[in-house]
Amino acid sequence: MADPSLSPVEALMPAMVLLGVGGASAVASKVLKLSPIVGYLAAGVLIGPHVFGVIEENATTHLLAELGVVFLLFDIGMHVSVREMRESGRDMIGLAPTHMVLAGVPFTIALGLFGLPWPAAIAIGISLALSSTAVVSRIIDERNLNSCPLGRSAIHVLIFQDIVAIFLLIFASSLGGDSGNLAITMGQAAIAAFVAFGAAILAGRYLMGPVLQLLISTRNQEAFTAATLFLVLAAAAATATMGLSLTLGAFLAGLAVSGTSFRHQIQTETGPFRGLLLSFFFMSVGLMLDVPALIANLPLVIFAAITILLFKTMSGMLAGLLNGWSKAGTTQLGFLLAQGSEFTLVVMAIIVAASDIVSPFAETIIVAGVALSLAAAPVWAGLGMRLSRLIAARRKDAPVDAPSSGATATPVVIFGMTDAGRLAADALTDNDIPFVAFDADPDRFMSAIADGYQVLFGDASNLKLVEAAGAAQARAIVIGAPRYEVSKAITPAVERNFPGTPRFVSVTNDEDEARFSALGMHAWLSVTEPHGIEMAADILQELGIDEDRISEWLKTQSERYHIEDRSEDVIEIVEEAA
Repeated sequence: MADPSLSPVEALMPAMVLLGVGGASAVASKVLKLSPIVGYLAAGVLIGPHVFGVIEENATTHLLAELGVVFLLFDIGMHVSVREMRESGRDMIGLAPTHMVLAGVPFTIALGLFGLPWPAAIAIGISLALSSTAVVSRIIDERNLNSCPLGRSAIHVLIFQDIVAIFLLIFASSLGGDSGNLAITMGQAAIAAFVAFGAAILAGRYLMGPVLQLLISTRNQEAFTAATLFLVLAAAAATATMGLSLTLGAFLAGLAVSGTSFRHQIQTETGPFRGLLLSFFFMSVGLMLDVPALIANLPLVIFAAITILLFKTMSGMLAGLLNGWSKAGTTQLGFLLAQGSEFTLVVMAIIVAASDIVSPFAETIIVAGVALSLAAAPVWAGLGMRLSRLIAARRKDAPVDAPSSGATATPVVIFGMTDAGRLAADALTDNDIPFVAFDADPDRFMSAIADGYQVLFGDASNLKLVEAAGAAQARAIVIGAPRYEVSKAITPAVERNFPGTPRFVSVTNDEDEARFSALGMHAWLSVTEPHGIEMAADILQELGIDEDRISEWLKTQSERYHIEDRSEDVIEIVEEAA
């Protein structure tokens, strides 16, 4: 309930300031060619109580900052399908635990030797081994590393660390209470977490798909967006009520959605909220910094930040080498995961609030050192990338190579599962060519799903959706449901984002053939059955499939559709057009 002593303007002021300053810092960072993360952190320091005093830390800023991490964990959860968890087993079982042990144990021992009680040393030491999910995911996005082995393995490590962080927060909360109840508290938390995980998996398998299908059948975009936001917040509130964290609930909500065909559509719906609220998180970190104390102890703060970066870089590199990574790839991994974590700041706040076992001096040095490492993370990751390229050039070694190939082949993108779109999908499937299919028509989408096609719900005009689905470097684009006005409007953006990528469309009249051809597309006027067979043959030929294999596939279609074999005619038509 809102504080009745506050006027509406006073209640809104923190959000208004964060919005205005966040937008200005994003623009300034772009002009100065800095990472937005650095801009947000600097903005938080400037508007904080120790510089200009525009706003102070309060319940509103804390809530907005936590919501940023909540939406980030929801997005990460959507990337963690059960299939993905099985495929990422090597990272989750090998790389991530190795990285945690190599970094966490020495930090814990060092803090204990410097005089911190061992329970506090364990909590803070393990938290220092964590990397920043918010920072690393932003760097991965900025550098287009989402689909490469380095980016995927880094995300797997972050997921493992986020799960560890949930129990770490519970452990930290217990330090101010009766230590004899610690084992009971941790056991109860573990049981609650396993129940929550099980519920999320069951909901994803049996509940989320039908509910989301019902929503899209209403053709009401506002209802879909509202339901998505409700899902995130309700799941976060549910786990918080169970005594766990808000972020665990958000992660589990994403996990429940990950197995559905609506995952990428939901990612595009929540993306703006995630980005905006994450900017609030980074500015809130700046607000936390005690600038006078930081300046007074600047050499120690810089030493702490450099220690975190250097030690965690070496730990990450060693973890990569122990798990079979190349020297160039493990260099990039170590630098990417080297910064401190937002969870360290939370752990410090919990420990300080619960007890007096950490002195204000130690708190200032640790918090400021972690914050400085967060600010330096983009530059540090860039340095790692340059070093890895030098190593690769010297040793003829791939700079981002993981131990297993893991790299998905560049897919063909299909928009619209019409008869022509389905036929294109069949052609690609029969010739072992990966593809990603989208459809924005609810009836056609559900029909294709029911018939066994792998289809995602989304519109052809939403290029961000294509990127979210991992098809940012499409091998070819197929328009199964041609809409000339849409194609004309997005052609400049498509040519900019997919330069040189062939585009195919099957039409039913001469006028459309001429109009789509004028847009630089392979436009096919279908003259034989099944509809779109000429386009499918052209796609296979463009992708380098042997003519004999194409002819064999066309004969198979004749048998499948019980029509006259016209494979020679189709190939002749395609060759003449070429």
